[in-house]
Amino acid sequence: MASTYTINSGVEKITNGEQAGTWGTTTNNNLDIIDRAINGVGAVGLSGTTHTLTTTDGTLSDGGYKVLVFTGALGANNTVTISPNDQAKLYLAVNSTTDSGSSGPYNVILSQGTGANATILNSETAWVYADGGGSDAIVAKVSTDVLNDTSPQLGGNLDVNGKLIKFGDAGTAGTDDTLEFGASDDMQLYHDGTNSFIANKTGALKIATETSGIAVTIGHTTSETTIADNATVTGNATVSGTLGVTGETTLATHLNMGDDDIIKLGAGSDLQIQHDGTNSLISNSTGALKLATETSGIAVTIGHTTSETTVADNLTVTGNGSVGGNGSVGGTLGVTGNVTLGAQLIMPDVTSTKILVADGTSYQEVAVSGDITIANTGAVTIAANAVEASMLASAIGVVGMWSKVAVRGTAAITDSLNTSGITDNSVGDFTIAINTNLGDANYAVNVTTGDDDGTNRNVGEVTVRAQAAGTVQIQHFAATPSESSQRGSSDCDIAYVTCFDN
Repeated sequence: MASTYTINSGVEKITNGEQAGTWGTTTNNNLDIIDRAINGVGAVGLSGTTHTLTTTDGTLSDGGYKVLVFTGALGANNTVTISPNDQAKLYLAVNSTTDSGSSGPYNVILSQGTGANATILNSETAWVYADGGGSDAIVAKVSTDVLNDTSPQLGGNLDVNGKLIKFGDAGTAGTDDTLEFGASDDMQLYHDGTNSFIANKTGALKIATETSGIAVTIGHTTSETTIADNATVTGNATVSGTLGVTGETTLATHLNMGDDDIIKLGAGSDLQIQHDGTNSLISNSTGALKLATETSGIAVTIGHTTSETTVADNLTVTGNGSVGGNGSVGGTLGVTGNVTLGAQLIMPDVTSTKILVADGTSYQEVAVSGDITIANTGAVTIAANAVEASMLASAIGVVGMWSKVAVRGTAAITDSLNTSGITDNSVGDFTIAINTNLGDANYAVNVTTGDDDGTNRNVGEVTVRAQAAGTVQIQHFAATPSESSQRGSSDCDIAYVTCFDN
């Protein structure tokens, strides 16, 4: 009867009475096969992308080694097929291949059937079990070199057994000594030798408790906590020390401050805002305190409609000032522009019906009555038809118009009061237009002539040709002949015209 062989190692089983005279040779070969299967270390040279590892009955083949050391220079991953597919095997596999110069190093993939394969990473040593399941056979790692395996997996919970899990300083986050969470390494924990980091790149980073009422403490009692980005507080925030903010703070609700609590602004706490339990205070110690809008035309309102606003120091208004109610000035009101009153200017009793006028040393009381205007130059103008006899030093008359006229050539006004122009009618004949009409045409006119160059052109006769409330016409005649009807008009040098009206 012919010999048979063991299923997994191919050791020859000699039938009784067989192989007389050669039994010892067969037995020694069987012992070598067994020795190789128990402790044998074999180098398996690889090249290309595939290799077949064969165990042949009764033969010392490369598939019979316990320890498989894969060698060779690879340019891609190499798939090693364990043959035949019905033999169960337990190998200690070592990937000692090198890179042929492509993009390695590369892996060795152990396969036996269409089932799962076992990948041995470059420089990795791992126990591998082939189940011999035929065409559906699988190959799996039964132990892993954790130091060299880039993707070790746990079949259950990891119990550190009272020991520590230690990480070194991370040279580059995500490449070494980093604890990573998430399908895409979304959160990373590491220390770079100087600082500790909790780095999150997907979704929100939440530091929270799952039970309501349990506090979360960040920082030591003597440490400083820095938030380098936006901070949103959906509940109450209590700061028992100093809150330092280098960026912006956005409040969705209120900032509640107690009495005597102060908001300080500026490097030297230059601006302070507080309520002392009785009054609200805005205190400024450096530079100007400006209550203003950045956009022209937007009003700034100080005070309530029924409240009183007190300015305890000097008040300067560079633009227009409007007082809708009563205005009270306890000191001196200095106005460099115009003052327009929509109502009355109420003076204290000491200056009742009087205006204070500065004389260079002090302010003098000046009585005012009637319709007058005082310009900022000091000029006083009395409105038309507003002068009363009681206001005049004498009721005889008042100057309604005067004019100095250069007559020779084209008549022109040199200086005047209450005139609006002159018309040169002909030689020695001119009409002056009165700006504000006199009471009627029955006013007195005084005309004199003057000589400005010693030619005596002023010698002659001057007459009033015509007069009306708004005009007066003057004519100058030559001195000879004696009959005025025969005299011709002549230009004098200067004429002085004054109109009196009461």
